[in-house]
Amino acid sequence: MTRIEGRTPDAPRPVAAYSQAVRAGAFVSMAGQIGTDPASGSLVSEDVGDQLVQAFRNSEAALRSLGASLDDVVRVEVYLARLGDFAAMNERYESIFRPPYPTRTTVGVELPAGVGVEVTVLAVTGDAR
Repeated sequence: MTRIEGRTPDAPRPVAAYSQAVRAGAFVSMAGQIGTDPASGSLVSEDVGDQLVQAFRNSEAALRSLGASLDDVVRVEVYLARLGDFAAMNERYESIFRPPYPTRTTVGVELPAGVGVEVTVLAVTGDAR
């Protein structure tokens, strides 16, 4: 199966050997996104909720580069620097998706300094549904 790279200036540029997003058939896989403003290269806020919203804006931009959107997302992985931020993350998360919600896993991890949350998504488009 051929992999097609998605790339947009509306999401942060990869900082290593990976793509923002890749399409393989009907599947679109996203690299992890954090709450970085792609224009400034800085985190949008210290608040985990604000970072989460920006991470999904970045994800949506990269998805769009391959003809997909957040409505096509079937799986989300959320990585929290502090599990104590779960409630704040979850509150903002509920405003991003509508039922039926994608499946989701949330785990606590060590993230770069200042980063409170990272997300990655898997989307399915077209006839694969």
